[in-house]
Amino acid sequence: MRVPAALLTMLVVLCAGPLPAAAAIPLPVIAVLPGAERTCLVVDLSAVPGAARTATVTVDGAPLRAELTPVISDGLAVVLVVDASDAGAPALPAWLSAAARFVLEVPSGTRASAIADTSPPALLTPPGRGPAGVVAALSSVRAGGRRSTSSALTLALRQFPGAATGPRVVVVYTSSADAGGESAAALAARLVRAETMLVVVGAAGDGAYWADAARATGGFFAPAGTPVVVPALDQVETTLRGRHLVRFATPADRPARVSVRIDTGGLSLTGGAVVPADPVLPPGPPPGTATGARWWPIAGFVALLAVALIMSDRSRRRRGGPPSAAVEDGQVAGEPVRAVGMSPAARGRAPVPPPAAAHQEPPETTP
Repeated sequence: MRVPAALLTMLVVLCAGPLPAAAAIPLPVIAVLPGAERTCLVVDLSAVPGAARTATVTVDGAPLRAELTPVISDGLAVVLVVDASDAGAPALPAWLSAAARFVLEVPSGTRASAIADTSPPALLTPPGRGPAGVVAALSSVRAGGRRSTSSALTLALRQFPGAATGPRVVVVYTSSADAGGESAAALAARLVRAETMLVVVGAAGDGAYWADAARATGGFFAPAGTPVVVPALDQVETTLRGRHLVRFATPADRPARVSVRIDTGGLSLTGGAVVPADPVLPPGPPPGTATGARWWPIAGFVALLAVALIMSDRSRRRRGGPPSAAVEDGQVAGEPVRAVGMSPAARGRAPVPPPAAAHQEPPETTP
């Protein structure tokens, strides 16, 4: 059994002799989730007995108002993403059982929903309080189709209410070694920006990608053996119970080094972290999203303008006028016109119907 680093540190301190009042021990800071207005530190208090705890945060010696919240609490919002693909069919019963056990163990006030990772991802149940709806939805899942894990995670992030201030967690049960094309860094950046922790349960040999993505969010990868033993998956709920969030206003001047102290009984845990210069920026769109979509309105306008100028020039020629200096033979100011989104045969020759209300002169006739 793996012993948490924080617990080892605690044992070393205890073996060294009696602790004086308010003795300080290192505080494991797992991750920093920075935002434009609020920053969240994910810390590990699994080595500290359950007791009243208070958090103090200082920046350059100036104290900041801080809030300490257990991840497993009534304010928790969680989305369960279950690999329901054909390829993941052998492990699906274990994933469904583990997900159901998890949602039955969390506080009754938890807002929970479930998503099946298929093509396309399916929202099994919208966010709601209480486990009954989620457990019933999970019991109806059958394997089929292909995975679309990155899109399933995008759908998962949409289930969290924007104004919610409680902990947010996405728990993924998957037989895949990755999210299907999206890098671990890009996936982590999306989750950090949404102040959401990622926990992944998967095959023990497929943990490198998921461990990298989850670690940056304050989450973790929980390896499962082959065949999957369901009781071993209960480590997810156990580990999350040791995670806490320390929230405070994002410092105006960044990067900023912050010190955090958590007092509990006769112990004082201290640690530090750096809030980066800028809030986490959104990464590129997930795989399968059209990256050029935002340019279509501009490109379409340019194409229509070019076609209108060409037709205007042809109309001028029919009336005997001189050709336009700016448009001639498919060129604008001497440069080729590229009608974006049109075939080469149609570029420069697509008819543009006049506006319905426009006045049209009768065509000229030759005497």
